[in-house]
Amino acid sequence: MNFYVARQPILDCDNNVYAYELLYRSNGELNMYNGVSGDESTADVVQNAFMGLDVRQVIGSGTRAFINFTGNLLKRGLPKLISPDILVVEVLENQLADNNLLDAVLELRERGYTIALDDFEYSSAYTELFNLCDLVKIDFRTSLKSIKETAYVCRYSNKIMLAEKVETREECEFAKKLGCTYMQGYYFAKPSIMSGSAVQPLPVNLMQVMQLMAEPEPEISDIVEILSRDAAMCQRILRLINSVYFGMSNKVSTISQAILILGLDYLREWVYLMGMQKITNNESAEAIRLSLLMAKFCKKIALNIPDAADNAESFYLMGLLSMVVFGGDRALAQVLDEFPLTDDIKRGLLRRGGIYSDIFEMAMLYINADWEHFDEILAQYSLRSELVADMFVECTQEIEKVNIM
Repeated sequence: MNFYVARQPILDCDNNVYAYELLYRSNGELNMYNGVSGDESTADVVQNAFMGLDVRQVIGSGTRAFINFTGNLLKRGLPKLISPDILVVEVLENQLADNNLLDAVLELRERGYTIALDDFEYSSAYTELFNLCDLVKIDFRTSLKSIKETAYVCRYSNKIMLAEKVETREECEFAKKLGCTYMQGYYFAKPSIMSGSAVQPLPVNLMQVMQLMAEPEPEISDIVEILSRDAAMCQRILRLINSVYFGMSNKVSTISQAILILGLDYLREWVYLMGMQKITNNESAEAIRLSLLMAKFCKKIALNIPDAADNAESFYLMGLLSMVVFGGDRALAQVLDEFPLTDDIKRGLLRRGGIYSDIFEMAMLYINADWEHFDEILAQYSLRSELVADMFVECTQEIEKVNIM
């Protein structure tokens, strides 16, 4: 399934890219917003930019992402799914600034997030929200009087100004005279669409996880069991860890470890976010069935090799991520760099030698009926072909019992 997100550069006065605003797009041809709900469009942008694509490919190194969040998503604390090192939280100035919204924005600011007030025209009705923001986006498609008044208040209040919807050289020069630090608009660049393709989580699995996460104290083992049969959700949770803990040094070797690193609060919001995005039941079923077969098969093989048995769950995770190997036209090493996996698992998926690589290769060769090369690896670990055949049959029987659809 293809997905899309648009980005428009935000430049400083020397024409250096400071950040990109990320925008919702429903397809690769219509480069405009098509009117879906604010919650749904933000969910789509966050999922696609941070969990479908590699955020480093979307915004580049050393730049930031501006994303507009609705009042509903701000109150839920959804921006906390993304590191404050790379996210600028945009708040629409016309949202009802009740105490819950103000508290949510204040918490984000205290956590280190930059708060930008979008499409702002000064009004005393928004004083509290204005005081909480770090940066104000001034709409250059409004009246000259409104632009000057807003700029005056921003300068008086020491707010950083960003001129948006700048369309001419004259407007660019005027923005600089007003004291704007950053600018954005068609004069510099139109939004460009980035796309990717990914297998989608299966609706049945998503619904079951949503039901579990709705409970006050869900059982971790139940969550792990569902994630362990859906490679698409497993991939997204790994990318989510990279988004929340940007540049983290810890690496993941099991699904349980991924959940523990992330924490139930973040996981709950991730599930909520996925629930708002349109998940369809397409070719996902067969791809996830194959990845689940690889996961179970790799684990069973590992359990029968003394040097691998103690880390059987790591081999399961490696097998579950097997569809990354066939997941697109980018270099596999580059794709795997988007996941906080241990080096052992990465080497296995890349087939660069070692026991992880051998077990992954063994499972792949057996599934593809490449008996000549399979027997060569089998002999290295003193495994009987009859035993491996029995294990494969057990795995296929187990998958038949799982409700993938």
